Amino acid sequence: MCQISIDDRSTANYSANSELIVILKSYFDAGNKADSSQFDVVSLAVVSATKDEWIPFEIAWRKMLKKHRLDYLHTTDAVAGQGIYKNLKAEEREYFLRDCVKIAAKYSARATIDSVPGKFGIFCFVVSIVLKDFIAEYKKNPLAGDNADQALFRQALGEVLLWSENQAACDTCHFFFDQGEPYYGHLRHLLDNKKAKEQAYLLNKVVQRSEANSRFFPPLQLADLYAWAQSRRNQKNQKTWQKKLLNTHFRWQWFDSKNVSDVNKAHQLAFRSWNLPKRAATK
Repeated sequence: MCQISIDDRSTANYSANSELIVILKSYFDAGNKADSSQFDVVSLAVVSATKDEWIPFEIAWRKMLKKHRLDYLHTTDAVAGQGIYKNLKAEEREYFLRDCVKIAAKYSARATIDSVPGKFGIFCFVVSIVLKDFIAEYKKNPLAGDNADQALFRQALGEVLLWSENQAACDTCHFFFDQGEPYYGHLRHLLDNKKAKEQAYLLNKVVQRSEANSRFFPPLQLADLYAWAQSRRNQKNQKTWQKKLLNTHFRWQWFDSKNVSDVNKAHQLAFRSWNLPKRAATK
């Protein structure tokens, strides 16, 4: 896959009558897999912005990668010291990840808190599910969804579409997904379902969808960073960079035994009425 320049993926285009069309571009990436035999928690991160926010972020991100003489961020490999990071010392990898967090903090949207003014920027949202609690819930509740990936995506999709309408004031949405993950398929089934698009009218804003190689897309690398860190929110002995990232301004939802029954609860009957393809239950 060839590298695509920022201009080629411009987030604002002009229509034939010269009216500006504002496009929100969102990038989805997961932390861990929905497999309780391997992981305790699965997370899905989505980062969203328009051209005005993505361009300065990408410039800064690529400059930072060049500084560290690295081609991209893949958080799992960077933490483990494998792949392109295998020849880096632990302190070099920590320094690199700290720089990633600095850029994440600088360009992310921030809510106004007390006397500290907020700012518009990249909207970061992460939803996480504790797998054993999710499995226990669907086994006792016949109305609960039984596929964790599907539940994660629906939560994330709702957040992004509301942001696109109420905050970004965009005309259309373009969604990009890391390769090899199931979320692209979930969106495709929704957009191909006439009844879903009639009842959930904001779905009609999504006019482009595709999978992408995260090595060439800094926004996917940013989503990967948030998903990795949030999945391990409750682990002990966190690195300094992870603590700093989890203290940045981003929106997150965490579903465990206390609230897992609330996952997609408000829209569960609608989802069932759309007769979407059945997915295998999470184990």
